[in-house]
Amino acid sequence: MRHGFGFNTDIFETNVLNLVVVLGIVVTVVGDAVSTLLEQRRQTILLTLSEADQKVREANKQLEEARNSVETARLQAQEIRTQAIQTVEQENVAIQKQLKESLQYLQERGRQAIQLERQRIVRIVARKVAHLALTNTESTLLATFEQTYAKQKELNEKHIRDTFRQLKR
Repeated sequence: MRHGFGFNTDIFETNVLNLVVVLGIVVTVVGDAVSTLLEQRRQTILLTLSEADQKVREANKQLEEARNSVETARLQAQEIRTQAIQTVEQENVAIQKQLKESLQYLQERGRQAIQLERQRIVRIVARKVAHLALTNTESTLLATFEQTYAKQKELNEKHIRDTFRQLKR
């Protein structure tokens, strides 16, 4: 061990007084810096926590707004569905009514077409019947005329013979 005044750099040989002096200098010089750093760190942490709390509040507010928006959208979707169902039902009724009217119109047109076709066929049949009747009548008249002509001729001939006989006598 040495005696005297001076710095002993050997830590194991240093006495307690040197350690206290060194620690006092370190704490004094470095302590302010460390406490300033710790205070800055504490302020940074507090600021970060404050910002995080603010962000959490904003996120909760946005979440609540989103929930409200979702609920509003859900209600609007339900209303749209209800209106769509009503519209479909109204359209269905209108289409059924239009189909019924169209069916009635087509049935009436069908009846008219059938009536016109019947009239046309009746006219054709009437013409054929009239033609056949005229042909038959003509044939009958000709036959009757020929028979009548033949009888008339025969009568005329008989009359002429009778007249000549009477004249001869």
